[in-house]
Amino acid sequence: MDAKTAATLGRLFLFLGFLSLLGAWLTQLTGQPLLGLSQTHLFSDATVLSLLGIGALVDAKLHSQKI
Repeated sequence: MDAKTAATLGRLFLFLGFLSLLGAWLTQLTGQPLLGLSQTHLFSDATVLSLLGIGALVDAKLHSQKI
């Protein structure tokens, strides 16, 4: 995978993590699951997606430096 692809993938994961975090916040406000997912599940998804996004961006940085 080249640096451009890794950066795009990282940004996508971070965006999805942010959406998951917003969904968790929405479930806190309404007290109802969102699309069948609980608040805890959405927070866990946000954590994992954010970590994947950070990892992909670090990978892109390393590939762009040819290390």
